[in-house]
Amino acid sequence: MKKLIGIVIAILMAVRVFAQTSPQKDFETAKQKYEQSSHDETARVAYVTKLAQLKVELLKVPNEQDDLKGAINSECQKLPYPKDVDSKKLKQLIVGTWASPRRHYVYLANGKWGQEGGAITGNWRIQGNQLIGGDVMNEPIILLNQDYFVYSVQNPGGHGTDVMFHSRVKN
Repeated sequence: MKKLIGIVIAILMAVRVFAQTSPQKDFETAKQKYEQSSHDETARVAYVTKLAQLKVELLKVPNEQDDLKGAINSECQKLPYPKDVDSKKLKQLIVGTWASPRRHYVYLANGKWGQEGGAITGNWRIQGNQLIGGDVMNEPIILLNQDYFVYSVQNPGGHGTDVMFHSRVKN
């Protein structure tokens, strides 16, 4: 009887592991779904939101799955908000505290921003799909909603771009 129970538990564990999806598979599924979509704004936002979810989870484990992290960045860079996005709505959404892998950033409604626990003296504004001010000058916003803030930045020295992923800090 004990042996039978052990076998049943082992089978259940194997089924559970098999049923779980990998980040790579989730990425491929999301990409395929987007490629088969109408490519409208609703589809773009759903796709980029899924990519943000995956990337934020991957960032919790440094130095692993770097190829997948790079693929997510590449996909996101292709899909910024349209230039005629409602910047008033984005201005409202950015206000709050955002977590990056290294620190938290605070964006205030008065157009000031900085690191949590530090001076909040930087200036920010949004014009169209561009975040303007501070270390980020005229960089396109890819996604900004209640959960994620994703934008593209020029690397120092003008050598390519990177994508920054932040998740909202909930009170």
